[in-house]
Amino acid sequence: MEVVFEGLIDGEKVPERYTCDGPGISPEIDWRGAPKGTQSFAVVMDDPDAPRGLFTHWLVWGIPAKSTRLPANLARQRELPNGIKQGVNSGGAYGYYPCCPPPGKAHHYTFSFLALDIEPDLPAGVNRERFDKALKGHVLEEVSVTGLYERF
Repeated sequence: MEVVFEGLIDGEKVPERYTCDGPGISPEIDWRGAPKGTQSFAVVMDDPDAPRGLFTHWLVWGIPAKSTRLPANLARQRELPNGIKQGVNSGGAYGYYPCCPPPGKAHHYTFSFLALDIEPDLPAGVNRERFDKALKGHVLEEVSVTGLYERF
């Protein structure tokens, strides 16, 4: 599966537009070549370097299997008009939480795109624990990009 997270290059700096130092929008994601049996797609973004441990920045699921693009700047709400659902991030809000590490060492932000063999039976607004439990054993393929971001 080929996945492009707009402006993100593995191992390089996260563009400011996806951070709290910019407008803090979610990136556009384009893909093709989903594996056979794909029923839906999901997106996870997290920061393992957060002071209190893993910080989940974004949970998205219910992306239809026939889709090839997730637009940038998704609304920060539980459910989107096209049936896509978003979970609660570690900041306690729905949708995308921009990269915003405390001053100091660069943090690693991992953006993962998942092809699933199910349409997860999850209500919008669930937390990471419920999300992970529902997807366990159902990921056909995962493509990830890790970007770095630091603040002074």
